[in-house]
Amino acid sequence: MRRVNKAWFIMATALVAVTGFVTVLCWDSWWAEASAVAEEALESDIDAFISERVEAEGIPGVAVVVVQDSQVIYSKGFGTASLKSMSPVTPQTVFDLASCSKSFTALAVLLLREEGLLDLDLPVSHYLPDFTTSDYQMSQEITVRHLLNHSSGLPGKFAEPIAFYSGADAMEKLVESMERVHMNRAPGSSFEYSNLNYSLLGAIIEKVSGVDFEEYLEQRVFTPLGMTNTTMVPEEAEGLNRADGHQLLFGHLIARNIPIYRSIVPAGWVMSTAEDMGRWLIVHLNSGVIGEQQVIPAEVIEELHTPGVSYEENGAEVGYGMGWFIGDSDTGLSMLWHGGDTSNFSADMILVPDYRTGVSVLVNSQNSATVHIIGPGMASLVLGQELELPTAPWWASWRSADTIAMAAAAFSVIAFLVLIFYLWWRWRRFRRRRTAYLVSIHSKRLKIWRMVLPFTPLVLLMMAVAAIYVVVWLLFGFNLFQTLVRFGDFSPPGVWVAGWMMFAVICLWAIVLAAQTIFRYWVRRQFKNLSPQS
Repeated sequence: MRRVNKAWFIMATALVAVTGFVTVLCWDSWWAEASAVAEEALESDIDAFISERVEAEGIPGVAVVVVQDSQVIYSKGFGTASLKSMSPVTPQTVFDLASCSKSFTALAVLLLREEGLLDLDLPVSHYLPDFTTSDYQMSQEITVRHLLNHSSGLPGKFAEPIAFYSGADAMEKLVESMERVHMNRAPGSSFEYSNLNYSLLGAIIEKVSGVDFEEYLEQRVFTPLGMTNTTMVPEEAEGLNRADGHQLLFGHLIARNIPIYRSIVPAGWVMSTAEDMGRWLIVHLNSGVIGEQQVIPAEVIEELHTPGVSYEENGAEVGYGMGWFIGDSDTGLSMLWHGGDTSNFSADMILVPDYRTGVSVLVNSQNSATVHIIGPGMASLVLGQELELPTAPWWASWRSADTIAMAAAAFSVIAFLVLIFYLWWRWRRFRRRRTAYLVSIHSKRLKIWRMVLPFTPLVLLMMAVAAIYVVVWLLFGFNLFQTLVRFGDFSPPGVWVAGWMMFAVICLWAIVLAAQTIFRYWVRRQFKNLSPQS
């Protein structure tokens, strides 16, 4: 009896084991199949979302990448790399990263600190002895950390044209030009985003490392991370399948690249691919590890992600670390991000550490006010919850500027046609009533107000131009006219053309009104002895 029970026990145990084994096999198979279906559904959702945004916003091309843990789970290109060649965008297409470049510069600074070559809390002047602003005392209080956190007190956009220099000595020229800059606030007092901060960091890296800024990042950042298609050298980017930038010309999108000034590269001109940006996100999500190798010290990554200063935006507190904005979503999800815009490229990168997820979006235009919702939209699809990031107002895009330019150009054309009609009408009136006109001029005394009033618009225009030139020079330290000419290299062509059209029409009207008085005076002198004829 015991033998029978024992046999039944063995058979039951074997049956349970076999059943369990089969169940595990079936579960694994079912789970793999379910995961595959879910991945396909997610990929389909992302494809549909991006395709809809590309169509709705008239975006020429976009490359995106999504990473989770240490894996790329989605990477794809949409649209064209150039409206000239119509070549397709791929994950290997090179885009300008704009201000997303700041995170690379910040990392380079901390690597120099790790090498014992730099102290974040020493004054900038310790490393750049020639550095000063118009306020010498305040400028000596600016530290390297202040530059990293955008808390130096250096002004933002209106002073940034002073940073545009090319050539091997671009960084030296940048430092020299800073003596004309007026600081907005005391160093360390508050946050103010300024490209000057990161341009100066580039000069410090070059000075301390003893090699060109571009070479240091190539050696210490791009190569160790395996970012083989990332560069800061325009000539190299052209050989790496670089996309053309695109701008609007009175509502029509055209391919147009803009000059890259070497002194502004540390603040906004790393050029990279979606494929390489996937590696960049993985390094930040995994405390400096990629491919099971510690390429960046974990404490460096943590320091980059730690807020050094905070400010309020749209009622929410936002921090800035070193090349990264830091904040929480409406659902309390911690996020790090940085966006970037030039006049012909846009970029975004987002980290969601709680889900070990990262997203990067690269766009070869800046013709949409809502291009920066693509990144959060993709992250929302991946995480299954709504994510929103602070966005710029509707007018802070080149599409809005181009729309205003079209209105300005139309106004200028109408004003010019009215001027032509006015001149024709005055000339016709003069021809028909020439004798009476000459007699009336001869018989009337030219009153002072008749002389001064027509000259008023021209005088006011000249005074305004002179005043603006002086104010810009005194407050921001750069030549207004040189900057306006240079602006034509950056801005969408329609904006530049419309601006000059409007200025030219205003000048023509002012000159014509003044010329009438000169003509009357000249006629009076020429025909003062003329007798009236019947």
